[in-house]
Amino acid sequence: MATAPVNLGLIGLGPSWESRYRPALTKITAKLRVVAVYDNVVSRAEQAARETGSRVVNGVAALADRADVQALLLLDTGWQGSAMLRLLSERHKPILFAARADVPLLELQQLHEHAVSHGLTIMPAFPRRCTPASHRLQELLATQLGRPLRVEVAISPTSLHAVPFATDADFGGHAPPPPDPLLEWIDWCHYLFRATPQQVTHRGDGQGLRLDFPPLAPNEPRIAELSLCPTAPIADQPTLDEVRLHCERGDARLLGATTIEWTADGRQQSEELTAERTETEVLLDHFCRRVVGGLIPVPTLEDLRQARLAIAPT
Repeated sequence: MATAPVNLGLIGLGPSWESRYRPALTKITAKLRVVAVYDNVVSRAEQAARETGSRVVNGVAALADRADVQALLLLDTGWQGSAMLRLLSERHKPILFAARADVPLLELQQLHEHAVSHGLTIMPAFPRRCTPASHRLQELLATQLGRPLRVEVAISPTSLHAVPFATDADFGGHAPPPPDPLLEWIDWCHYLFRATPQQVTHRGDGQGLRLDFPPLAPNEPRIAELSLCPTAPIADQPTLDEVRLHCERGDARLLGATTIEWTADGRQQSEELTAERTETEVLLDHFCRRVVGGLIPVPTLEDLRQARLAIAPT
């Protein structure tokens, strides 16, 4: 028997709506559908409502309180900042938190504890966990490569501009927060090693850091090194984030979201995964599965807090 789609309330739009979430939601309408939209810019909310066949709502609380809204997709907090996340958490509806908001560390901890105590899903958007290359890597770690021991991440200059063409209007009249590609990559490393680091060492030039994770054995340290690459993109061929891994039984290289090369047991293989679902589609699917009562593991605000802690100056 077919299951009815989950009804989403969409809060805030901006560039990530057009570039990521609208295309992904179009492909999974059988699972998720937008029924109500709020944005600080009314004309933008009206356009999104026309595109999704939904209704414009003139307030965040009014949208969250609607009986037909089962879950919330928060793409932009606007001028309200972290106060919007607090307000929405009090409605006790699942939240996919995809906004770039500077929520204080103590507040993240309090919101996480509130969510746990009420059985509430507040899922920060960490799409790097969900790329086709990352999913394939998880399979290879379990079957061919063994556990990761050392990871080197070279972050492309293109990742430093995660919100291209953004204007102050996209962020409620305020300047867009500066992109921090280290945040997502730190979470990715936590997810890869299934641990938080024992030590974080920042490079003196401010262009990277090293994460020392609990060793597997006294002589088996586990290390992740993240570096911001200074080289600018060339013409129409922008550089891609590159990851190199040394594992117990082999090595791997990820180039961007869809390319993985790996070596194990004396054989080499290269895989292009462009036919797989995008990371945003997978992210939304995982959120939907949690909303309907599934037990699939998803990121929490504690994961976001731990990633932020690694970046915070000591």
